Amino acid sequence: MKKKHYLVLIGLIIIAILLKIRPNNKVHSLPKTNDVIGFSLINIVDGRGLEKWTISDKDDIEKFLQILEHSKKTNKESVSDFPNKNNFILVSFGMSDGGYIRNSIYEEDKSLYFEQAYVGIYELSYKDISSFLKSSVKEEDKETISKDLEDILKNNF
Repeated sequence: MKKKHYLVLIGLIIIAILLKIRPNNKVHSLPKTNDVIGFSLINIVDGRGLEKWTISDKDDIEKFLQILEHSKKTNKESVSDFPNKNNFILVSFGMSDGGYIRNSIYEEDKSLYFEQAYVGIYELSYKDISSFLKSSVKEEDKETISKDLEDILKNNF
C-alpha cells in the first residue's frame, strides 16, 4: 500500500514539474478590448518622443491586441520599464478607468519584439505589424512632438 502512495506522489511531482517548465506563449497582461479607449504609438529616439499616432477606433484596437496576443514568448527577461535601446516605440494604452498601460516595441537582430515591463518579451510578426500599420495608422494622424520620455510619462501624454 505504501508503494502505491509513493508512486502516486512521484507521479504528481512529475506532473507539477512538467506544468512548471512547459513554455507559456501567451502575453499575460494584455488589456481587454472593451477596457481600452485608445492607444498611442510614440516613436522614442535617444530618450525623446518625436512622433505620435493615436488610435481610438475599436476595430483597430481589437486588431492590434490580437497581433500582440499572437506573439511568441521568448526566453528573454524584461528587467526594466523600457528596453535598453536608443530607438523604440512606446505603446500607451488609455484605459476606460482613466489609467494607462505602457509597453514597448523594438527591433533587435532583424526581429521585432513587444516588451511588457517586468512581465516578458515576445516576438512579433513583421508581416502582421506591417499590415496593421498600413491599414490603421495614417500619415495624417501623425503628430510631430519633441518631448523627453520623462515628461511623456509624467503628464499622461
